[in-house]
Amino acid sequence: MSFIGNIAAAQSAKALGKYNQSVAYQEAAYERKKAAIREKIYNTIEKPRFLDQQEQEYGNFFVSALRTGAEFREGTTPFLVGLKNKQNQMFDVALSDYNNKVTVNDMINQSLLIRARGEGERLKGDLTARAEYMKAGASLLSMGYQSNQRGSLVIT
Repeated sequence: MSFIGNIAAAQSAKALGKYNQSVAYQEAAYERKKAAIREKIYNTIEKPRFLDQQEQEYGNFFVSALRTGAEFREGTTPFLVGLKNKQNQMFDVALSDYNNKVTVNDMINQSLLIRARGEGERLKGDLTARAEYMKAGASLLSMGYQSNQRGSLVIT
């Protein structure tokens, strides 16, 4: 009667696979949500604050340049330094945007990997269940064959 144990093992393997898949899906959904929150925080809080800070720094530079008494017009040193400052600030913003995008993409990719792991757990449970069903079938066939050979019911 080992077939009963095999059937029970098959049902358990399927249930465990489904459970592990659901846990992985929840974990993946959590990672995707974290990525969305990260992106929202960057776009609504961090980047505007960074841009304001840059604007204030440039304003301070501009006032300092004017206080020197030097003219601030095209071709002059203060203008070229101001232009270089603006160029550096634009590079900093682009780098900050890139770093945020990489972070968000990493979080999304992590969620996809977790989801795939869940699908693997489900498949593993289904394959284990299939193997156990086959064992149960083989056990029943063996029991039937032995019963047929002896002429009476043989329970193994």
